[in-house]
Amino acid sequence: MLPLLTAALWPERAYARDQLPERVLQFGSGMLLRALCVAAVDKANRAGARAGRIVVVQSTAEGAARARALNAQDGLFTLIERGLSGGAPLDRTSVIGAISRAVAADSEWNVVRDVAANPAIRVIVSNVSEAGFRIDAPFPGRLADALHARFTRAPDAPPVFVIPTELVPDNGPRLAAMVHEVAKKYDNRFRDWLEARVRFCSSLVDRIVTAGSEATLGYHDALLTVTEPYALWAIEADPAELRSVFPIESANVVFAPDITFYRERKLRLLNAVHTATAPLAALAGVRTVRDATAHPLLGPFMKRLLFEEIIPATDIPADDARAFANQVLERFANPWLEHEWRVIATNQEEKFRIRVLPVIVRRPAPGLALAAAAHLTFTGASLETLGEAARIPEFVTTTERWMAILERDGALAAVRDSLKRPP
Repeated sequence: MLPLLTAALWPERAYARDQLPERVLQFGSGMLLRALCVAAVDKANRAGARAGRIVVVQSTAEGAARARALNAQDGLFTLIERGLSGGAPLDRTSVIGAISRAVAADSEWNVVRDVAANPAIRVIVSNVSEAGFRIDAPFPGRLADALHARFTRAPDAPPVFVIPTELVPDNGPRLAAMVHEVAKKYDNRFRDWLEARVRFCSSLVDRIVTAGSEATLGYHDALLTVTEPYALWAIEADPAELRSVFPIESANVVFAPDITFYRERKLRLLNAVHTATAPLAALAGVRTVRDATAHPLLGPFMKRLLFEEIIPATDIPADDARAFANQVLERFANPWLEHEWRVIATNQEEKFRIRVLPVIVRRPAPGLALAAAAHLTFTGASLETLGEAARIPEFVTTTERWMAILERDGALAAVRDSLKRPP
């Protein structure tokens, strides 16, 4: 039996965790937040910036086991970074100590309100998935209630920065609009306080994560997180104002007044390729992204989709787009990363609408028609769910032709034929 990862295994030379205040309230405990946001705070703490510690809120049934594991492990988890960086292999293991504790929204909501009301809390981060980022989902109401607790108990507390990381365009203003809508049930004084004391900041996160083996750790870690070397967290805010309360800037964390460039580059040149390819890969029985890059048909298809169809449909400067696209292909081929298409295809319909449809509308190319046909076959959705793209006659004709092939000849044969040539 391996020992459990606990505070007894924390390297005290890294930084004195218990001496740092809780400064961040984080909704979500998933691997992406751990590998990017929590890791960024941990890195700043190691550099002596005293960015603080994070209180994690578990708000879904799926996250309950993670919250229990975080508390059992004294907030610690292991981050393994493996992959190619500029063509050179990198393999680095770290114990991350920036989380202080985890609380359950359903059973410990009063504790969440206490944390939100603490004037030392200066940042609220969220990642509740695109599906949870809606006015009719629990999160906007919970966030509004937590902020109301701060207004009620500490109205003169310093401003708090709310930084959503869900991959939704303009996620900052969209979350602000939802919270302000919920706030209508409170009095005008609270709504005025929201305007004066809460900064909603759009942000963009980019890091591929997977679960992994713990064979070489020497201890048991229920939250072992494996990720790639590449990382980017771009936050839209007044850089000086945010820097004064959240000192985590680095080569991987960017504060900027406008992050449109970073968002579009990642959304179109990485996420759109993932979402467009996932149904094809699933229908072809290809398990991981790495396997797809080595596939004699899927590999060239992704490259062609990226360089010949998606890049021309964006306004990203050509040189930067090609450089980033080549980096994306290197990341996709990471020999140490088990990034499964079945995970990428989670919430496929919503992702396709946000990531791929805008590209189709701007440039309804043949490969995107194949991707749309596979998407509709995979999800069982109707052609009308393609929105504006469903009103482009030539694109619809090509998409329907591919769907007929998929239904007639079977998925694998159709994929083989389709990747060789357009219909």
